[in-house]
This record gives sequence, C-alpha cells and structure tokens, in this order.
Amino acid sequence: MRALRVYLAGNWQSGEQVPLLPAQFNYLKNVLRLSDGERITVFNGANRVAEGLVSFEKRSGQVLLGKIDEHSVESPLLTHLIQAMGKGEKMDWVVQKAVELGVTRITPITTQRSVVELKGERADKRHNRFIDITISACEQSGRNFMPTIDPITPYPQALILAASAELKWVLHPQITATKTHPPATPPRSAAVLIGPEGGFTEAEIAAAGDAGFAPTTLGPRVLRTETAPIVALTALQLRFGDFSAR
Repeated sequence: MRALRVYLAGNWQSGEQVPLLPAQFNYLKNVLRLSDGERITVFNGANRVAEGLVSFEKRSGQVLLGKIDEHSVESPLLTHLIQAMGKGEKMDWVVQKAVELGVTRITPITTQRSVVELKGERADKRHNRFIDITISACEQSGRNFMPTIDPITPYPQALILAASAELKWVLHPQITATKTHPPATPPRSAAVLIGPEGGFTEAEIAAAGDAGFAPTTLGPRVLRTETAPIVALTALQLRFGDFSAR
C-alpha cells in the first residue's frame, strides 16, 4: 500500500504535536477511517519530512511527529510554466500534471483572446483551487516541495516574472517556430509560455520576443492548450532535468 502523505505547513520539529486542518481531519478519520496511533508521512512544502502518529478527538485531530528528515526529489532544472487560462477543467488538469512533472512555478495568465476571464472573488476562488490541486498532486507524487502558484496574472506582468529564466520558450501553432538547439551550457532554469485556445495576438508574440522568449516547436502536429505544457515540461526534463542522463 502506498504510504499516506499529508501536507502540513510550518517549520515544525521532532516531538511536536501538529494540528490537522479540518478537511484533513475529516478525510483521515471519516473517509479513510484511520484509528488513533496509525502512522502517516507529513511534509511541509520546503523539503522537510517526518513520520507521525495520528490521534483524533470528536472534531479535531493532530499528528505527533517523529524524526525529521530533509529530503528533496526536485529536478536540477527550475521550470516556470506561464499558461493561458483554458475552458472548463483544462487548467485544473494542467496544474495537476505540471506539478507531477516537477514544475517549480505556475503563472496562470489572461491574454487578449482568453476565453476565461475571472476577476475579484471568482479569481481568488480559482487560485485557491489551484493551490488545493497542487497540494494533492504533491501528496500523490511524493514531492516534498510546494511549487509557487501565482494568482491569475495579466500577460505583460507574467513576462516580467520570467525575466530571470535562462531558457525561454513560447509555443504557439501559428508562429514561425524553429527546432531548438541545446545551449552550450545546460540551463539551470527555464520558462515556457503557452497561449489560449484562440492563440496569441501578433502584439503578444512580439512582446514575448522582446522579453527573450524564443519561438519553439514540439513537432509537426498542433497540440491543444492543455497538452502543450505537459509535452514541453517533459521535453525540458528529458533534455536538462531529472529525466536526462546529466
């Protein structure tokens, strides 16, 4: 049986009794029906890991932590996904799979042709949902590091957020793209920019070029907006990250 992993934020220490969040308490006690004294693994999102023993009261629960370990399963390549918001549950799926693939940061963006535009409370709720999906993906995939999930961000601001990336790709089926050649020195960080269903405008493509993003192709077929980021992140990990022989 796969080890049960739970995300508990904080700089906790061995021997500490850490309270469970209400949703975690409900899941562990009422859904999984764990009993007092059963063992789980907890991580804090900053590569701190511990085994702990759960105990429950009527409406709350806690974990008594054992030995603390610092354990990272992160890629040597830091990856930043800048992804236009998609329709329906597409973005949820992208966030989940990108986290499983080791993404370091995700910036959901709005563009001129975005079909999904959320503002105010609706945008905040969606951002919180992305964080919840990220936590679940980390728990499932064995990651002990929590990627950064930015709020829904305007396109120009997102380009600025990626300024420090050593390698930058912009993917879009209607731009003239060339196959990329490996740089002389493997990059330590990369950013990938993915457009919406309707594509980027010419002005947005020009702005990406000005920000250092190189037009890139992933092959002769047109990939959907939710497929392209997964393929791009996989290609980066294969060439420069923890899927490579480096």
